[in-house]
Amino acid sequence: MRFFKTTSVLLLSAAMLAACDNGTKQQLATVSHVDSLRVDSLSNTRRDLLDEVMTSTQFVNQINTELAKARAIAASQKAVQLDENTEGSKVNEERRAVVARITHLVARLDSVQSRLDATRRQARAMNKKDSTLLTQVAEYEKTITDLQASAEKQRAEFQTALDHKSAEVATLNGEVDTLVKVRNTLDDQVHSLTAEKNTAYYVIGTKEELIKKGILVEEGHKSFLLVGSRPVAPARQLDPSAFTKIDRLTDRTIQLPQGTYQIVSRQNPAFAESEKRPDGKLSGSLTIDQPEQFWAPSQFLIIVRS
Repeated sequence: MRFFKTTSVLLLSAAMLAACDNGTKQQLATVSHVDSLRVDSLSNTRRDLLDEVMTSTQFVNQINTELAKARAIAASQKAVQLDENTEGSKVNEERRAVVARITHLVARLDSVQSRLDATRRQARAMNKKDSTLLTQVAEYEKTITDLQASAEKQRAEFQTALDHKSAEVATLNGEVDTLVKVRNTLDDQVHSLTAEKNTAYYVIGTKEELIKKGILVEEGHKSFLLVGSRPVAPARQLDPSAFTKIDRLTDRTIQLPQGTYQIVSRQNPAFAESEKRPDGKLSGSLTIDQPEQFWAPSQFLIIVRS
């Protein structure tokens, strides 16, 4: 019973671990999806940041070009004597145009610089989020690793307990096999002893036939000094092959051929029934009502025809 309880606890723990593992994997999949979206957003932001840098570089180059033009105009104005009403006005207009373009480029550069700063702040914020996300992912991975280690440990413990129980079962099976063999041997012995105990033998014949077979022997003196017959008795050693074998518990009735008979062996006729004659002879059949008492004196029944 303790083994089955241990098995149930281990199986329940494994199921709970599997459920936790699946839940964590689902959370990790969700985080991975969010992470993918954030990575895409971060890539877009970095691309925007690069575009702004390139635009700023272009504006700086254009400003440098306009400044070069302004310096060239100033230099030419010093080197050449200009007419105040014609050439001077033209140079001044060019200088004003250059200054206006420079002012416009600087304003656009300021705008780009503002967007660049905003993009940079967004990138830093997303990097911070990425760091937090990586930390969370690492925690989830550690949780999964811990769950897997715990599940493997419990699986190993369960396998050890199962192997131990298997060894015990094998030992018990060996003992059971031995007991079965012993029981079968005892059953065979009991069956043999029971069959031997219930085995009985009977024979029917005339005195002369039975004496000739060695079943009966003459003993004592003749009835008269010179004539008459001598009394007979069962031989001391009886051969079962000369008898009919029966089971005394199941074979209760012995059929007698036509004639009259008497029992010369040691069984008591009082424990059996037959068509008894006034002279005590038997005829018809012999039915044994009480086999234990009837067969107790001997297992060999000798019936002699008169």
